Amino acid sequence: MAVLLAVAGGLPLALAAPTPAASGAAAASAASAPGAQVSRPEAVARVVMSLLSYARWPAERETLRLCVDTSAHYAGKLMEGGPLSTGRLVEARPVDALADALAPECDALYIGAMTDALRKKLTTELVGKPVLVITEQDFECEVGSMFCLNIRENQVSFRINLDAIARSGIHVHPGVLQLGRRRTPAL
Repeated sequence: MAVLLAVAGGLPLALAAPTPAASGAAAASAASAPGAQVSRPEAVARVVMSLLSYARWPAERETLRLCVDTSAHYAGKLMEGGPLSTGRLVEARPVDALADALAPECDALYIGAMTDALRKKLTTELVGKPVLVITEQDFECEVGSMFCLNIRENQVSFRINLDAIARSGIHVHPGVLQLGRRRTPAL
């Protein structure tokens, strides 16, 4: 099951204060500061960092290890790492998602564009392991990624694969799910 949240203007402030009554598009639009222009890489990094701040791993570490696939289009800004809104530090490192052994070294994995077959192979290796997987280009979000970004000119939106999150053992704050609109199956 996929859930969609749009973040207008690239500012994921709606994630910073989730409310059960807010819908994804309305909360995201209201969160945009008038006239605020944010670069696309900055918007992607803000959404990723917000998602990480709303996740809890079975074994919490003082520093969250974010592995960033070197093929990812928006890897640059993410490689800066930094503190989450919770104060927890994110340490980013580059990886080759298809060649490196990721599970023991990564708490979260950000991957770029790849075929469904390669993404399925990668995520199959991570099933049952507490690695939060965020991908740039998997709009349907049905092939193992947990959060699938849809990056457009003025907004970053994402879908959530609830099954993949449940299998990982990572707990994601319910407010993130409440902000999204459930995708209805095509008739």
